[in-house]
Amino acid sequence: MSVTNNVNIFAELAGLGEQEMIPLAMSTTTTVSAKHHSYITQAVADTAEAVSLGGVTTAELVIVKCISNDVDFDCNYSAAFSADITVQEGEFAVFKPVGTLYLKNNDAAETSTVEIWVWGT
Repeated sequence: MSVTNNVNIFAELAGLGEQEMIPLAMSTTTTVSAKHHSYITQAVADTAEAVSLGGVTTAELVIVKCISNDVDFDCNYSAAFSADITVQEGEFAVFKPVGTLYLKNNDAAETSTVEIWVWGT
C-alpha cells in the first residue's frame, strides 16, 4: 500500500490595503502506517492526562482542535507536566511530539475538550 501524507494550511488576510496570502505545506519524514482520530474530554480538571494515540505507537504528526476550554499539551511528559503548546478554544495546532503526549486544561477548574488526529507508525 502506498501512503502519502501532506498538510496544507492557507492563511489569507484582506482589508489592510494589500491582500496577503500565505500557503504552507509539510509532510512527515517517516512513512505513516497508522492513524487515529478521536474527541477527548478531560476527565478531571487541573489534572494532566495521557493522550490516547489509539493504534499509533509513535506519533509523527498531531493535529488538534480545541473544542472547549483552552488546553495545554506536554509533548515530552516525564514525571511532571510542563506545557509546551497552548491551544485556545476554537483554535488548532499542528505539531510532532517528541515523547509521551499529555494534556491539561489551561484555565483553572475547567475540563477541556479537543478533537485530535494522530498520524504515525
